[in-house]
Amino acid sequence: LAGVGAALVGVLASSRSPALPRLGAPGRRSAGADEPRRRRSSSSAPKKIVALARAAEASAAGAAVQSQEVRDLKKVVQRNIFKTVWRVAAWSVSSMLCAYILFPLLQRICWMGLTWSTSPSLVSDAVQGYVGNVLALMSLLFSILAGNSYTSLYGQNEAIFCALFAEVSEAKALMEQIALVCAGRPFYRSALENIRRYVERDLRRLDRPPSILCAIKPRDDPLESILYLTSVGVPSAVYETVRSLRQRRGDRLGAVQRKLPPVQIALLYVLGGLNLLSLLLLIPMQPPGVEARLCRGLFAVVVCALMMTMRVIHELWTPVGGAYNVDGVLTVMIRGLEQELDQRLQGRTFSDTRLPPPPPSFQKPRADAPAGQGAPAAAPA
Repeated sequence: LAGVGAALVGVLASSRSPALPRLGAPGRRSAGADEPRRRRSSSSAPKKIVALARAAEASAAGAAVQSQEVRDLKKVVQRNIFKTVWRVAAWSVSSMLCAYILFPLLQRICWMGLTWSTSPSLVSDAVQGYVGNVLALMSLLFSILAGNSYTSLYGQNEAIFCALFAEVSEAKALMEQIALVCAGRPFYRSALENIRRYVERDLRRLDRPPSILCAIKPRDDPLESILYLTSVGVPSAVYETVRSLRQRRGDRLGAVQRKLPPVQIALLYVLGGLNLLSLLLLIPMQPPGVEARLCRGLFAVVVCALMMTMRVIHELWTPVGGAYNVDGVLTVMIRGLEQELDQRLQGRTFSDTRLPPPPPSFQKPRADAPAGQGAPAAAPA
């Protein structure tokens, strides 16, 4: 409002200020010569005020929409972060408590299963060194497999983000081209309905296997229906946009496809369990009271760290519903596309008619204007 008020004051001040005398002209003109200029300036001042007010309203509305979208995006991101932290923390803390409580029982079961002896006994230094080497080998294998899995899954998520941004941009371009080419034609509504069907049944469905989405029949493909509606004999101008959108769709489906099978996640859990098994054998069977509490606490911490690592990898492996996934960002990303589709289906148009009037030097002379007022007077030599 302050900006609009300052603009209005500036326009009024410029319209009321007297014109400066030109070089080589007399310093004062007659009232009859200045009357048309005053009339034109007084008639153009309200138009400028209305144009500035409309532009200010449009900019304010756009800023409000952008701020609302930013708040919605923050809410979605915070919700996904809370879900991920809750799942990771719940599994880690519960595993740590179970390991601390069941530590003596787990140690006894491990000893009985490997030695076939019910009574604990001391082991030699050579056996302890051998168990330490086994623990080091298990830790190395787990770190190699877990590190490669994390790198692969993180790169896959990055590829999904890039593919989705490119596909949503192409979908918006297709909708704008359909609105320009097919507006006023009988199949305009059917084309918009096909774009909506593509967004709802294909673009948003990150939970469905990409192979199933790619195996859809041409008669059920909304993009194929758009080409059929807009092409008569030869492909229409929409063909290039649909072709580019299909390429972006293929990139997105290829990025969403799981590269790591479930068996690799199971192998990670098995290697983590073998690490804990080797760690149990390194701990004395009947340590003193203080040492027993220290060993139980350290074992519980190790279990918590291993479970946290596995849950983070599992969150990366899960396609939807977490802080590492793109479903929340995709919901905010395509909200504008869905809203514009709904409004176009309701019959609204989006051509901007709130443009300011052209400057006086580009206005056509009126037919009823007297001679000498249609065009600005040339400056004297």
